[in-house]
Amino acid sequence: MRILSLVPLLWACNTTPQTSYCEALCERAVSCEEGHRDNTSDALYDDCLAAAEAENDNCQTQSKDGVNAASGAVLTECTDTLAEQQAAGECDDQTGRIDDLKLGAPPATCSSQSNTLATYTAARYAAWETSDELCGRFVDSWCVRLDACLVSQLGDIPPEVWDNLGDDAQGLCASSSGISSFSSSCTSDTLYEREEELTDVNLARQGARECLRGLDDLSCDEVLSGDLPETCAAAFTSTDQAVGFASGLLDVSELIAEAVKKSE
Repeated sequence: MRILSLVPLLWACNTTPQTSYCEALCERAVSCEEGHRDNTSDALYDDCLAAAEAENDNCQTQSKDGVNAASGAVLTECTDTLAEQQAAGECDDQTGRIDDLKLGAPPATCSSQSNTLATYTAARYAAWETSDELCGRFVDSWCVRLDACLVSQLGDIPPEVWDNLGDDAQGLCASSSGISSFSSSCTSDTLYEREEELTDVNLARQGARECLRGLDDLSCDEVLSGDLPETCAAAFTSTDQAVGFASGLLDVSELIAEAVKKSE
């Protein structure tokens, strides 16, 4: 009887701290986001982990207090699967199109984890870029593309051109009337707010993501003329806002082209 009473104690002591379900989810989610965009926050992992652990009390026990051998084997199978997905760059459920996001689910090997789906959902939602971040990435991406197209069409632009204009191409783009106006309202109106449920899609947010997805496929003639593709229409609140943004691209490209011509 005394021997049997020691079994639970010995079982409980035979534990090993290891990567928790929440940690593995967030390591993968953050890796996917960092491979998808340049403007990830330094606090992204911590924010993701806090959101995941809020849905799963077991995560802190797994990583700090440890788990017994049997539970550890099951957990390791789950975290190994997530690590393999991360290494393979399998990120469609984190950074893909809206239909891919809707189909997202935790690996089957994680099905025995506490609050499996709720924890997975909290982790990936928390890692998605905020409205402000997407507003910034939208403007920055267009201005970077415009800059590259100017160099492609005009060649290396003399430094004195930027001296005379008071800024470089990306700065002039971001500060142009139509684009700066859009940027301001995008931020103040939280236009690209993250969805709380994917059954209630933020069309503007997904429109912006889809627009950026096809940006590199546009010709430089389209970019410099402000010829926005139809796929970008949903990223704006109105036709006037879209026209203003497009006019900003055209105005900057014409301004710089004229300045280069004068410098020759």
